[in-house]
Amino acid sequence: MIQCVQCLISYRITRVQQIQNSLACAVVKASNSCYTTPILRSLHRLRTPERIEYKLLSLTYKVLTTTQPLYLHHLISLQPPHNTRSSSLVTLAHPPTSSS
Repeated sequence: MIQCVQCLISYRITRVQQIQNSLACAVVKASNSCYTTPILRSLHRLRTPERIEYKLLSLTYKVLTTTQPLYLHHLISLQPPHNTRSSSLVTLAHPPTSSS
C-alpha cells in the first residue's frame, strides 16, 4: 500500500514538474524541447522536489523557532541531545504511532 502511495506521489510530482517546465519555456519564449534547468535557474525557481523539501524545512524551522502555527507545534518535538561530536545537531523525534 505504501509503495502504491509513493508511486502516486512521485507521478504527481513529475506531472507538476512537467507543467512548471512548460510554463517556464512559455515565459521566456523558448521551445518545449530545450533544457529547462538553465531557464528555471534564470527565473530563480527550484525544481519541484527541491521546492517541496525547502518548504518543509522552512516550515519546520518556523515551528521550532516561533511555535507558530500552533496546530503544528504540538506535532513536532525535538529528540533529546546526545553527548557526541554532533551534539550541536538538532534532531526531530519520531512521532508516536497509535496502535488501532
